Order: sequence, then structure tokens, then C-alpha cells
Amino acid sequence: MSDVHNGICGAHQAGIKMRWLIRRHGFFWPSILRDCISYAKGCKACQIHGPLQRVPASELHPIVKPWPFRGWAIDLIGKVYPLSTRGHSFIIVATDYFTKWVEAKPMKKVDQTDIIKFLKEEIIHRFDLPETMTSDQGTVFVGAQVEAFAKEMGFRLLTSTPHYAQANGQAEASNRIVINLLEKMVDDNPRCWHELLSDTIWAYRTSQRSSTKVTPFSLTFGHDAVLPMELSARSLRIAIQHGLTSGEYNEAMILELEDLEGMRLTALDRLQTQKLKVARAYNKQVKSRSLAEGDLVWKVILPHGKKDPRFGKWSPN
Repeated sequence: MSDVHNGICGAHQAGIKMRWLIRRHGFFWPSILRDCISYAKGCKACQIHGPLQRVPASELHPIVKPWPFRGWAIDLIGKVYPLSTRGHSFIIVATDYFTKWVEAKPMKKVDQTDIIKFLKEEIIHRFDLPETMTSDQGTVFVGAQVEAFAKEMGFRLLTSTPHYAQANGQAEASNRIVINLLEKMVDDNPRCWHELLSDTIWAYRTSQRSSTKVTPFSLTFGHDAVLPMELSARSLRIAIQHGLTSGEYNEAMILELEDLEGMRLTALDRLQTQKLKVARAYNKQVKSRSLAEGDLVWKVILPHGKKDPRFGKWSPN
């Protein structure tokens, strides 16, 4: 087995191919397959340079925030190149877990003071104090100043796994959408992206989200946003509103508030259904691993793709 796997003609093949090659040359014993697989799995070189295991070791347990603006996901896009005409190189993006409402702002620099200012002006002063704020483990999000601010305000800072952006999935999803929309809007003026960011966020807020089947705007305010085409073409909704008396308008507002509660409950059901669907698909891939204290394990080199200066291209994983 040693000659076949890692000898002068060995190609570090897997156990099944080792068995085939050994039998091809006229050798056989009853436990040949089990022994070949065990030998291949125990090869140090194969373990060091083999592909990283992407199979999850534990089940996914989704968490749904059942009320608007109680939990936010926050992240940075950047460094953005080219810089904007005013020198912006980052975009800070925050997303409410329930309504999917997004707040975003272009930034020239990002430090803890900037993060605190954004949280205070764009989230707390507009939507009340959140219960949780989820981010990656970047210093600007979990530094001493931000932690002190969170403690003073009374909300919790939650962090995702280092070097694993998917752990903050809501923030990553919002980032992708914002980037994709901006790419289509900047056209031949790539350095004017900061001027188009507000248009991008407006388009995001007024478009249907697949998880809730409604727009973030309607989940927040109880009705769909009035779009330019409704004013130019005089839509039925606008025509009816213009004909209401003050008493009818007050009654319509009360009915709208009552409908908002039902809309949010329906959105919550849809969110839970979608999360369970994702969890079921994820959990089908789970392959549990049993480890005990003292077991030897391989440590992945992070970030992925980082090369050891001594080995360069031949660096272990």
C-alpha cells in the first residue's frame, strides 16, 4: 500500500483507486478496500494539501426577529475603487432583519467614531433603540468605543465567525444587492457612485423581497410608496385619495394601521417558512464530527488562499 500510494510511482490516490491498482497487479486480501481507504485517509501529505472540508459539522438553527427594527445586520463595502469625486471609499450598510429596510451611507474613512455616529443618526434617532446589532469582528465594529456606546445605549453587539462572511448572511445579501444595483446605475460615470447611492437604496426599499413577498417600505409604513409613474399617470390609488373628505381620510388611516398588523404577521409567517426551508436544505449536508479533548486536528490557515512565504505555490491548506 505504501508503494502504491506514496512510493516512487505513487500518486497519492484515494482508497478505491489504490485497491484497483493493487488488484490490477495481482494482489488481494479480504480487507483490501477497508485497509486502502484507512491508509489514504491517514496520509499526512494528503491531509495537509487536500481540499478544505466544506461539509457543515452541525445543523443550522435559524433565528427570526419577530418585530421591526429590533435587530440589525451591519457591514462595510470597500475599499471601493474608483473613489467617488468627493473621496468616498467605503459604504456602510445596515439592514433590519424583519422588514429588510436598508440604511446606507458613503464614507471617506471608517473608524469607531464614524460607526457610532452612523448608529446614532441613521438607526437610533430614526427607528428607536435596537435589541441587537450583528457585524463581523472588524475592529471598527467591536472596538472599545463601540462596545462602550452599546453598553450605554443598552443594546447587544453580536459578531459572526472570523473569515466566514456567510455567518452574517443578511448583511452579505444586502451588500450584493446594493453593489449590483449601483453597477447598473453608474454607467459611464463610475466616480459619481456616491450620488446614486440614495437612488439605489430607494429602489431597494420599494421592491419586493423574496423572503417576505412585500416591500420593506410597506412593512415599515403600512402602504406602498408613491412612485413617479403613479403621479404622472394618475393611478387609481391617487385618484381615490384626492377625493376623500377629512373624515374618510381619518377612517382610511385607521384601517391602514389595522391592516399593517396583519401584513406584519403574514410576513413573519413567510420569513419563518423561508428560514425553515433553507435550514432543511442545509441540514441535509451535515456530517457530524465527534471530537474529544486531546484529539489531534488540523488547523485551517486563514484567510483562505494565504501562502506561506517559505513554500509559495506549494503552501499547505
